[in-house]
Amino acid sequence: MKGVSGKKTGLKTAADWGDRLDVRFYLAERLKRLQGKKILEIGCGWGFVLREVPDSNEKYGVDLDARRLATAKELVPGAVLKHASMYSLPFKNGFFDAVIMANVIPHVDFHAEGNREKNQRKAFSESARVLKKGGVLYLTAPNGAWFEKIGVYGKLERWRLEKLLQPYFDFEIGGWNPFPSYPRFIPSRVLKKVPLWFELLKTLCGKGLFSRTSKFFYTEAVRK
Repeated sequence: MKGVSGKKTGLKTAADWGDRLDVRFYLAERLKRLQGKKILEIGCGWGFVLREVPDSNEKYGVDLDARRLATAKELVPGAVLKHASMYSLPFKNGFFDAVIMANVIPHVDFHAEGNREKNQRKAFSESARVLKKGGVLYLTAPNGAWFEKIGVYGKLERWRLEKLLQPYFDFEIGGWNPFPSYPRFIPSRVLKKVPLWFELLKTLCGKGLFSRTSKFFYTEAVRK
């Protein structure tokens, strides 16, 4: 497919992420700045995000779905992909320059067995463990406050995200897409101009606007 910029991307279709204004399109664009780094994606799935990372970087991914990993190996042939849990990453302390968590928080983005708080703390502590000091965690997550307005519960509260990040990272939480769910909000004739909406959202996110009320949280948290 063509991405929001009009160029071909590794992203399969907008349907994979719900719509063309999904925060992961913005994440993919931000990742293109990285050069010569060791980068891990936790919960890499089909490999759509990891494929967007420039090939000058050493790319790693972990996931528990063997079928998705098989597809990721085709999409990102140069990556080191491992069948592993986010609660026990098979890497040494401080091994990576950057870690990606794109909508993969347990009990929020997928069902998980066990205690919600304990599992989330473990996922974040592991992401911090494998990051070197000064390394960056690229994280996206659905904002519970936005989703509750449309009757969807169990997403992530801002205070909880802050609590998970604070022990390990310096961070500012941005917001992505403050608008109501479309197509009810945006008529079809406007959807044809999605790149314009995307550029607007980039500006809003970059200025830190609507960080509490947007559909998604976005942060580039720096390891302490």
